[in-house]
Formats: sequence, structure tokens, C-alpha cells
Amino acid sequence: MKVSMALLEKAALRDQLTHCLLFHSGSRQEREEMGTRLAMILNCQGQQDRPCRECISCRKIASGNHPDISVIEPLKDTLRMEQVLAWQEKVYRKHLEGRYKVCRFEQADKLTVPAANALLKVLEEPPERTVIILSAENAEGVLPTLRSRAQAVYFPDIQGDAWLEKNTADYPAEAPLAWWLSGENPDVAARMLALGVHQIQEWLRQFWQAVAAKDFMLMFPLFEKGKGIERHQIRIYLQAIGMRIKTEIRQGGALPAALIAVDEGLEALRHNTSPRLVMEVLALKLMDLDVKRMETDPP
Repeated sequence: MKVSMALLEKAALRDQLTHCLLFHSGSRQEREEMGTRLAMILNCQGQQDRPCRECISCRKIASGNHPDISVIEPLKDTLRMEQVLAWQEKVYRKHLEGRYKVCRFEQADKLTVPAANALLKVLEEPPERTVIILSAENAEGVLPTLRSRAQAVYFPDIQGDAWLEKNTADYPAEAPLAWWLSGENPDVAARMLALGVHQIQEWLRQFWQAVAAKDFMLMFPLFEKGKGIERHQIRIYLQAIGMRIKTEIRQGGALPAALIAVDEGLEALRHNTSPRLVMEVLALKLMDLDVKRMETDPP
């Protein structure tokens, strides 16, 4: 069952919010803002017009310092069982200050299977006055056992003009490039800005050169120190490669099998395969498919 954000706020105001929500699609920024707003509504000390944004509770939540509000994010590329177990120890304890505990699992599609199973135990016996938010770009990436116990909240895709307006002030040259390289995906574009979009652009340029030339030796410089072989970096590269292939498929210039190869790389990365091995295997598959060099410069 899907629910609108307006109905979600009404439920929070009436203390009728379900114990588990699944925020998906849209942008991470929008999902974060809605999670913060719900936490404020549930814990606001104002007498009317919740959230007032002025009481001590609202101010603490806005600054990220409320002891009953928590955000759990991936360690590099996965949400791990030890993170869930550490949170599990705290979630059943007495509330410290607020009426409600609110916990948001950011990038919930990166929960490992053991971590998801540990979280599932909490969802089956939810603590009193606790709201758990699973936040993910793609709802299908969240394990079905968790999806079935959550109320889905869909965030409409953000328009390019709105995303660029928000980010171009701080990144006048980088934001348009990140938006284009990401295939106009706001979450991927934001991660590119955080990592360094020009670094990503250069890495991708060398990768496509190696693939187009079918020269595996050209791959080696990509894994020199400082070129980005951390798991979270490689995930961004894979997402950027996938976005470019999708664009080419729409224009009739690439094979769907190439996109399947990228998806297989992302899945292998999720299962802790070596980032370097993931990229080398992907390059070999794309070479076999005769994938041509993709543009890394906007038209």
C-alpha cells in the first residue's frame, strides 16, 4: 500500500503513524527532509501547528542532536549486521527525551542479508512509540521481507531544473556535469559531487578508452594509488557507466546485454567481491560485446 506525504503528516499529527515506512524514489535530500519533518511532528513540544520548529525538541532534531532520533548509513558500501545489532540494543530502551524514537536507515537497499534479518526481528516485535524509516533510491533493491512490513511512500522524481538550481550555486561548473554524467539521477549526481565529478569524469574517460580499444593493459593505470578503488567509489563509477549505457540504448547505440553486465557488477560488489575484479570483469564483458567508447563530455 502506498500513501501520500500529506496523509503521512496527518497520521503523524494524530499519533497514528505505522511503525515502519519505506521512503523511495525522488532524491535523498527530499527523503531526509521528510524524515526530519516527521520526527519533528512526533516530538514537537508546541501547543499547535506542529512542527513549530522553535521548541527545544524541534531545534535539536533540526541540528541532528536529539538523543531519540538516529540515522544509520552504510559503512562504505553496505549496512552491516553489527550496525543493526548495535542499534537493536538501544531501540528497546526507555525514551530519553522525546515522545517517539525515529530511526532512518539510509540506503536501505544496501542492507546485507544478515543485517536485514536482524532488522526484521525488530519489525516483527516493534518497540513502543518507535518509527523506523527505510530510505532507498530504488524500492526493489530492499529485500522483499522488509518491504512487506513497511508502508511505501513514493517521492516523485525531482526535475533537472530544480536540482540544478539547488546545487549550481555551490558547484557552478561541477553540478551540470554531474547531472549529465549521472543520467539526470539526483542521488547519483549528489554522490558524484561529494566524490569529485572531474575525478570521476577522467576515470570514466580512461575506462571507455580501454573498452573501445579492447586493450586490457589500459585498465591497469585506473587502479593506481589515488585513482579510486574503494568500494563506494567503484559503485559510483558503475552507476555512471550504467546511466550512459541506458542513454545509448534509448538512442539505439548500445546493447541491453551491456546494461545487464553493469547490474551484475553492482550485485557482485554488494556481495563483497573485490572492486578491482568487478571492474576488470565488466571491462572484459563490454569488450566481448563490442561496446563503443561512450562520451564523458556533455554535448
